[in-house]
Parts: sequence; C-alpha cells; structure tokens
Amino acid sequence: MAHRVGLGLGQLEAVAILLLLGLFPSGLAFCGVASQARITGGSRAAAGQWPWQVSITYDGTHACGGSLVSEQWVLSAAHCFPREHAKEDYEVKLGAHQLDSYTPEAEVRTVAQVISHSSYHEEGSQGDIALLRLNRPVTFSRYIRPICLPAANASFPNGLQCTVTGWGHVAPSVSLLAPRPLQQLEVPLISRETCNCLYNIDAKPEEPHFIQQDMLCAGYVQGGKDACQGDSGGPLSCLVGGLWYLAGIVSWGDACGAPNRPGVYTLTSSYASWIHYHVTELQPRVVPQIQESQPDSHLCVNHQAFNTAPTQGFLGLLLLLPLGLTLGLLC
Repeated sequence: MAHRVGLGLGQLEAVAILLLLGLFPSGLAFCGVASQARITGGSRAAAGQWPWQVSITYDGTHACGGSLVSEQWVLSAAHCFPREHAKEDYEVKLGAHQLDSYTPEAEVRTVAQVISHSSYHEEGSQGDIALLRLNRPVTFSRYIRPICLPAANASFPNGLQCTVTGWGHVAPSVSLLAPRPLQQLEVPLISRETCNCLYNIDAKPEEPHFIQQDMLCAGYVQGGKDACQGDSGGPLSCLVGGLWYLAGIVSWGDACGAPNRPGVYTLTSSYASWIHYHVTELQPRVVPQIQESQPDSHLCVNHQAFNTAPTQGFLGLLLLLPLGLTLGLLC
C-alpha cells in the first residue's frame, strides 16, 4: 500500500535533480518535495530547504507563518486574522530565507480572500485554521513549492520526528536577530492523551488547557525547545514515504519551551473535508502507514517530577501565547 501512494527512490532522485536545476514544470508539480535533506536538532535552515514556508506580514511587519498548498492558496492559523483586520493590510512573502535580506527568488502577493474556520473563537478553541487566496498564482521553483495535504484518515504515529519552522521569537519576548534567517527544529509527536496529562501538571484553574480532537502535540517534555510568538500559522512538516506532509499548523502553547508544555498544533487532517469544500482543486493525499502508534503515557508519568521544580526567570510566566522557535535557549 505504501508503495502505491509514495514516490519511489528513482522518482525522488529525478525530482530532486530537476528542482536543483530549476527545470521542474509548475504544471506537473509534486507536493512535499524539497531539494535538501531533512535536519536534526535546532538550527538555521538553508535557502530552499522548506519551500512551502511563507511569511505573512500585517502592516509591513512579519506576523505569522503559513504553508503554500497550491499555486494560489496558503494555509495558516485563524488567530492570525482577527476580524477587525482588513485583508488589504496583509501580504504573503514566498521563497524567502532571510527576512531582512533581498532574495531574488522571493515573490510577494497580496491577499485576495481569507477564509477562517467558523468554529474558531479564541486561543485554545477548535478551528484554528484559515485559507488564504493569493491575488495571483505563484511560479513554482526550487524555492517555492507546495507541501502535501494529508487526507482525513491520516495517522502520524507518536514519536515521529517532524520539523517546525518559522521566523518567530527565539525565547519569550526575544525576537530573532537580523538578518532573521528561517529557523528549523525537529520535534517528536506526542499523543493527545499524554499531552493532556502533561498540561494538567501544575495547571492553573483559571487558565484551563484542553487538547481537543482537532489538535496535535509535538515537543519535548523537559522543555527547552519549542515554537514561540511569530511562528503561529506555520507548518509542522512530517516526512512520510518520501514526501513532506502538513501534519500540523502552529497554534498555541503555554509559554515557550516550558517543561510539561509541548507545542499544540491544529491537526490538518481533521479539516481535509473543510479544505476541499472551500477549494475543490486541493486534493488531500493518503498518507502511507509507516508504523503503528505506540503508547507514550510514560512521558507524563516519568516527568511528574518537573512539577515540583522551581521555575526560574520568565519560565514562571506561563502565558498562553502563539508560538515561535526556542532553539535550546531555555535549556
């Protein structure tokens, strides 16, 4: 079954060569194909490594990330588009690497339409997903490529190493320094049950957190590496069967990189039907079943000790924030 829905090794090599040469025709574009290998740990990304990553600006300032899913559509988070904000004040930058440097491969589009899910009301609620229609199509290249959308029945196993990317803060209230290169961080997936268990450690009654059915968790129980403010709406990319899938959309979290507080993402596959309803040409793909999900409840049991350790500095300020990358700075 996996061989029928994935790309063979020879096909991937051929696509990679065409991408490197810039010869891949846009009309025959494969989704989820990048010209560079995946990363380990947290670091700066290389140009063209995550060609579906976009920067969404509001009034000229980077506000959120997003993922290119076709020549004219981007997926992001609903909380990036408050109702009081006019779509005319947003722009989408594609193919960028360093936000403060000129990139000849980059393209900029205005936003012709924003479709936010009707069930989204506030941070932590369901439906934190939005579709953006660009004012005109982009031209695919080595630096601008779409990511694959997972079908509704997609299953990403616990422990799978995925990658979150963005230009967000490197710590709470600490902005990414110029020239603001794209950051990348590998994070393991965590089951919804274990994530809820972790968020109940030292939980504040006045700030309840609940991981709902349309949410996905990823990160490290010990903290120190996470997404933070400014990465909201960006991709959680998972490599399965030789293709990258948009498993999640950066949504919310309790502080950045705090122990027992993994990052929470919108589970893209939960909205496959909603996406297809609004944009019929967007066809989610069946994700190959690479392995069975194993129980990970031990992650919460074994780390209960974290709730007795005194928090230090800004980690004590457990605020509900949109997320941005914290590449080990909180360790």
